[in-house]
Amino acid sequence: MFTPDLVDAAVAKHGRGEQRRRLLPARLVVYFVLALCLFARESYEEVIRMLTSGIPGSQALARVNRSSLSRARVRLGEEVLETVFRQVAGPLAVPETPGAWWRGLRLLSLDGTQFDVPDSVNNGDTFDGPSTSGTPFGFPQVRAVVLAEIGTHAVLDAALGGYRDGERRLAYPLAGSTGPGDLHRRPRLLVR
Repeated sequence: MFTPDLVDAAVAKHGRGEQRRRLLPARLVVYFVLALCLFARESYEEVIRMLTSGIPGSQALARVNRSSLSRARVRLGEEVLETVFRQVAGPLAVPETPGAWWRGLRLLSLDGTQFDVPDSVNNGDTFDGPSTSGTPFGFPQVRAVVLAEIGTHAVLDAALGGYRDGERRLAYPLAGSTGPGDLHRRPRLLVR
């Protein structure tokens, strides 16, 4: 799914390839960010260790510190990750997939969620979070709305916003990712 060729093309598209040889090349950073999603409870250092443990000659990577990994993520940029997502997002159901179809129509669902992100100035400015009388408390939060196939749970599209962005506002643009053969179950996001 996330092949080296696909990742390298996304890196090249956004001009994020290395000008010099780096300990943390862009391709590895993409896989590192994906691994962070899978191992969200682990530290940066543990995730990079797990990711590189099977790579011969990767002992130096096991000693990379959190700040180096953070700088590598910033250097990569969000555009590369969005491009990778757009390349792999899409329907997976075939006509034989149980629960994916109704009378020849692909069944889709919209769902929203929110999750905490690390409490940093940048995240606070970008995403905001809960507050009382203008005084923030808790962590900044990202709100996500996902359009997915019901039968496979494959993600077709997604929209991200801050804590104060409503799910409805995030959901409406996702309608462009549906087609004439798709059927939404009645989502609570779009019903008042």
